[in-house]
Amino acid sequence: MNPAATPLTVRAPIDLAVIGGYLGAGKTTVVNHLLEAPHGKRIAVLVNDFGAVNIDARLVRAHSDDVIELDNGCICCTIGGALVDALARLAAREERPDLLLIEASGVSDPAKIAQVGLLNGAFRLTAVLVIADALEFVHTLADPLVGAMAQQQIDSASAVIVTKLDLIEAGARERAVADVRALAPTDIVVAADHGRVPPALLFDASMPQTRALADARRWQHQPLGSNAGAFPAFASVTLAAPDVLDKARLRAWLKALPRTILRAKGFVRVADANGGISTRVCQVAARRLRMTPPAQGEHAPGVESVIVFIGFIDTETEAMLRDGLLACCVHAAA
Repeated sequence: MNPAATPLTVRAPIDLAVIGGYLGAGKTTVVNHLLEAPHGKRIAVLVNDFGAVNIDARLVRAHSDDVIELDNGCICCTIGGALVDALARLAAREERPDLLLIEASGVSDPAKIAQVGLLNGAFRLTAVLVIADALEFVHTLADPLVGAMAQQQIDSASAVIVTKLDLIEAGARERAVADVRALAPTDIVVAADHGRVPPALLFDASMPQTRALADARRWQHQPLGSNAGAFPAFASVTLAAPDVLDKARLRAWLKALPRTILRAKGFVRVADANGGISTRVCQVAARRLRMTPPAQGEHAPGVESVIVFIGFIDTETEAMLRDGLLACCVHAAA
């Protein structure tokens, strides 16, 4: 008699984010800060080479030809000429990272790199961040040789990070951000503080993981990082629904979220057209919606639905999110 087959273990997908932008925009500075920030997350970074990544020697635990392992749990891997192979190696690691961050070269299309990453089912797209240099952004777009490529990079962004604002006069900073916002496909345009960005641009620092958050009366409005002067605050709002959600209504509503919402992620109880009820992990990122069954390691907070919305959220937007989610409930008032 054949022994009983061992059930396959389904591992939770690894969040995937791509950082792009034209040459010299400040991508590596952003990566350096993320590697050293006290976020408590295991980040794997794929880069073209290690030379430009300034890693404090005190953080380095081990260093081989293609991997640097850090004491904070992060690793830095070289892409070389085989992105698909590098992704496969990361997916096969026994201790997986919480986030894979791919630093695209300054002359590549971040959207295409994200598509390559999504060919591997072990990864789940979180964001495509494109870095815009406040000093050179307008000039780069006007360059007849590289302007179209730089615009294509901006067009692929789920969020745009404006760097080097500290190098221009205070009165010109708001104008520089406005120039980027006018040409970006997203309203998530964040002014970086010397290359530092809100961690929630990349992963869910406020993702609810306990039953306590699954309270329909509890709202959490948590600033995730603010910029001085006229720049708006980047924030998260957590909402729990008091009823099972209609799957079709929820999908349509999430797809129509305003451009000021960068991400939405949570656990939802949904009813399909036949009345069947199931728990799903929903995620909206980089203008994509996914609803999948929870995998091992993804903890659903009881039977309630809880979603975190991340972006530029004012009082009016918060009310819209609350009313919109309630309208998706199966027993919502007509």
